[in-house]
Amino acid sequence: MRVMFTAFVPSHFTMMVPLAWALRAAGHEVVVAGMGDIVAAAQAAGLSTHRIGTDGGFSSHVKPGHMAADGAGEAPPEVPLTAHELAARRPWAQMSRLWPMLVTDLNHLFVDFARGWGADLVVCETDHNGLIAGGVLGVPVVYHRWGPDMLGPLIFEHASVALAEVCGGLGLGGLPVPDLVVDSCPPGLRFSGLPVAESVRFVPFNGVGEVPLWFGERRGPRVVVALGLLGGQTLLPEFVRGVVEGVSAAVAGVGGVEVVLPLGVGAVEGLGVLPRCFRVVEPTPLNLFVGECDLVINHGGAGTALTACAYGIPQLVLPQPHAAPVGCAERVVETGVGLSVPYDTVVEDPSSLVAPIRALLEDPRYRENAAAMAAEMATLPGPDELVPTLEALVRTRG
Repeated sequence: MRVMFTAFVPSHFTMMVPLAWALRAAGHEVVVAGMGDIVAAAQAAGLSTHRIGTDGGFSSHVKPGHMAADGAGEAPPEVPLTAHELAARRPWAQMSRLWPMLVTDLNHLFVDFARGWGADLVVCETDHNGLIAGGVLGVPVVYHRWGPDMLGPLIFEHASVALAEVCGGLGLGGLPVPDLVVDSCPPGLRFSGLPVAESVRFVPFNGVGEVPLWFGERRGPRVVVALGLLGGQTLLPEFVRGVVEGVSAAVAGVGGVEVVLPLGVGAVEGLGVLPRCFRVVEPTPLNLFVGECDLVINHGGAGTALTACAYGIPQLVLPQPHAAPVGCAERVVETGVGLSVPYDTVVEDPSSLVAPIRALLEDPRYRENAAAMAAEMATLPGPDELVPTLEALVRTRG
């Protein structure tokens, strides 16, 4: 069968890559359709692509602090909002006006390609074009969640209203409902109350890169500051500076400690002279070396958090005031696999990182909880075991 993948952002797409590989290994044809950033990510993963339009995609428009400005309103830093509160404050009205324009501009390109290529199945995330293309062609659509996803149902709820007229014009009764929902987030880490989904094991894939020789050269505890596929691009310089200052204070006096900062030399030039325990390296996929770490400090990206969980490594989440990273941080804390400090707190008081970092390095309960989460993830069916379900879905529809 022929399977078309679509995605909104590369960080979501990387979670879909193992399923795409599994389909290819089973003999099926896979093409990833998307804008420039999705195409680049797919080609780097060894997958065939079809570029939609000329825009570089979401990643090309990202500005530092963009997530911190999305939905936080005027909430004072001393009263951090929950993920659900932040979700309620998202600019849904503005997004509902934007979605029809985006779909009108781009969806015919997805439909034309899928029809011409002869797609039998569409796999998408919160990308309305994938859902609508599948609906127009009359082929099944699989929705692939990304991490502790509490925003997905809200996006579909608002989009189903905003896109009703556009979908009607395409001969659809409304925004299509996925035939199957797939979730690679382990049940223990998911939000409660989500629609039923087919569980699949999360296979860590954080992009491609060269396996570093230094990863086995450990003399003591190793901490990695992992800021996701976009690195510091989405984070304000004062935040990165606060992280470095806070981490430096936390590990001072800890014998043999090493702090890995995979941001590249250029990204840290404005941070001054770093302590000798810092190892600054070029951006390197986390899954290539995280197994040799004792703590992952991250921004609340689902891919980074799930990678740490898969390897049983405790984590400290520093989320911007946006529903997705804050939601990820909440689940990490609630499951006992890590701790969290709000983004604004890090900027205003870097010393706020000292106590949680030391606790995560010294208290064995976090390591035990993280190991239990990794064990749960290991019991879930792999992407290859999901392929027969997708094959049956296509046969049934056909």
